[in-house]
Amino acid sequence: MMTLKNLRKRIRSPFLQFSTILFFVLSTFSIEAFTMEVFVPLCNGAQLACGKGKAGDPRSLEGNLYWGGAFGAETFLKRASGFRVLERKDGISSSPILRDLVLERTPKKGETKVILILHAYAGDKIDDALVAFLNSAGNSNSNTDLVVWAGHDRLMDRLPPEIKRHKSASSKPAVVLACESERYFGPVLRSLFVPQIAMTRTFMAPEAYLLEALAGTVARSGLKDKKGIRSSLVTAYAKYQKISLRAAGTVFSKLD
Repeated sequence: MMTLKNLRKRIRSPFLQFSTILFFVLSTFSIEAFTMEVFVPLCNGAQLACGKGKAGDPRSLEGNLYWGGAFGAETFLKRASGFRVLERKDGISSSPILRDLVLERTPKKGETKVILILHAYAGDKIDDALVAFLNSAGNSNSNTDLVVWAGHDRLMDRLPPEIKRHKSASSKPAVVLACESERYFGPVLRSLFVPQIAMTRTFMAPEAYLLEALAGTVARSGLKDKKGIRSSLVTAYAKYQKISLRAAGTVFSKLD
């Protein structure tokens, strides 16, 4: 039986190694698992207030607010109950991706297994992350079930990149955890025929407990129950931000 360890030994190129492993993971779990592809551009202190020290270093995986911080994607999820790391691969020096991370959420009775594929983009390469996210959502040929953006709303700073929709491609449902994403990302996603599952209306913190809540909800009910997904995000946001459910409810859009 082919395993991740054996597959890694067979391939020498780090880039091809992870790309092939990613395909292997998706192919292996596509029938029995729900897959989420998550784009995380690291917080860049030159663009927004990230905090002191390494929190705003756009290339510090260990210290960055959105990746290595207490509620950063890797730090939080690898410690979260029911999650385990399947694969971690650092990018090559010329790549805008600093690290790729694959995690599995072990299902409880009656739930579906969830595989999360996270891409940590250098914060000063956020435009590369934006193009990759939009292409993954609007020009997808993968088995991914959901595409997620978790980071700064780059479309608040610049015009949307031109994304040409390929005839053979399909659209994937998307979640955008970023400030005012309904206003800025919404029109772009609609132009690519991308179904919007969860969006935001206000400024917010795109932290990893929201990814945990999202994974838990899709494990139980998939993407059909948008109200349930929104409710889980609101509950998690209220808990970790230490605010009321009513206040947290103003953050997330009510989608039909």
